[in-house]
Amino acid sequence: MKILAARLLLRLLAMLPLKLLRALAAVVGTLLGALPWRRHRLLAANLARAFPELSDTERLRLARANRIEMARTAFESALLWHRSRAWISRHIVAVEGRERVDRRLAEGRGLLVLGGHLGQWELSILYGFFELPISFLYKPPRSAEAERQLNCMRTRFGGQMIRTGGPALRTVLKQLRAGRAVGMLFDQLPKAGDARLVPMFGQAVATMTLPHRLIQATGCAVVMGHCLRTSGGWKIVFDDVPGADDPDPSAALAAMNRALERAIERAPAQYLWHYRRFDSLLGRRNVT
Repeated sequence: MKILAARLLLRLLAMLPLKLLRALAAVVGTLLGALPWRRHRLLAANLARAFPELSDTERLRLARANRIEMARTAFESALLWHRSRAWISRHIVAVEGRERVDRRLAEGRGLLVLGGHLGQWELSILYGFFELPISFLYKPPRSAEAERQLNCMRTRFGGQMIRTGGPALRTVLKQLRAGRAVGMLFDQLPKAGDARLVPMFGQAVATMTLPHRLIQATGCAVVMGHCLRTSGGWKIVFDDVPGADDPDPSAALAAMNRALERAIERAPAQYLWHYRRFDSLLGRRNVT
């Protein structure tokens, strides 16, 4: 019933113009801030850790903006999962750094496209399927039906989603060695034993080791890609990740986090600050 209700809500939201949908999300995000929710404390704690130089007033303002942007991220998914490819493409108003992707794919050694929970990551997936020879790794939700629905919406124009675990690593290695691209959100909390504590915004955070292992195993190139919300639509941005191929895993993972920091600094309100990535995981997970 929950999934059916969610599907109905998404279809209703998909009927709204983008401008009106974002305005509605702003109302919902503002109202959410007035409700008692323990994640408000997590949001405040994460912003204090990441931006100690800001005043309390500035962090409160950023927290309010973040709740609105996260509501917009959720509501916009309705449009991206139901509107036509032509409509979606018209609302990608700019693409920056695409030459970085094309140059590395032309080298024929595979490309790892890293991203974080920044901006509109659902559109990042669709743009990849529209424009690149790419597959995306994903962490499955707890509900098998929710997973099926998500994959159906994400791949409705074609493309391959690769479920983590099991044979995923072999599939990804095959893709990269064939000169194709693989995309992944690398700021997710990894499974026990698959992470190292390395800096991000001055904090030691658990960072998954999988990207480093893929780079070392295949010699693939690396870029970072995000889709940022902007007036009238979205902007795709690709960045270099200097140091990602360092043989020292801690140095390479720290370089990836630095690149993510720079991307977040473009639009700090659009990052998923409610995530528990800044929690100390020592004692709870087997990280090194």
